[in-house]
Amino acid sequence: MHILFVCTGNQCRSVMAQYVAQSAIEQRHIGEELGAVGLQASSAGTLHYPPAPADPMTLTMLKKDGIDASAHRSTPIRPELSSAADLILCFEHEQIAELLAQNPTAARKTFLFNDFVNICKQLVRDGGIPGNNPSEKLHEAMESAGMLRPFLPQASETEDPHRKDRAVFERVYAEIKRGITTILNAVA
Repeated sequence: MHILFVCTGNQCRSVMAQYVAQSAIEQRHIGEELGAVGLQASSAGTLHYPPAPADPMTLTMLKKDGIDASAHRSTPIRPELSSAADLILCFEHEQIAELLAQNPTAARKTFLFNDFVNICKQLVRDGGIPGNNPSEKLHEAMESAGMLRPFLPQASETEDPHRKDRAVFERVYAEIKRGITTILNAVA
């Protein structure tokens, strides 16, 4: 299963999410199980400009956890990318709107990041996500979204830390790490 993280410039939030998820898949105890079913993460941005490296503060946040994202170059979202992804997690409603304007067929697999985190939390509270492997469990979480949303807290957008101080980057990075951990633990 391919998870695509989408933010605006593909230099901060989506980069953090991609590399944290990849690292967790590869290094955590559940990594073998997740990797065995082909779980992978990538990222893109809604802005269409030439490839650029990740924000230096993003690299600093990731490096604190031993994650090297220095080779990252921003990728603009295109219909081919959203079509190839199995699950798309955006950080703002506007990013969802822009993505769906390009590819309306991606609606069923596109979520606000914190909304999907809330869905996974609720399914775990309800006894776990049905499925034989992480891929099946992620699909089940996606399918359960419509029924669960009326019972979930309103999902917040994730602040864009671009051009903001270190404290904002630290807060956003911590939010993304918690969310990735929640999702991966729910499907392990």
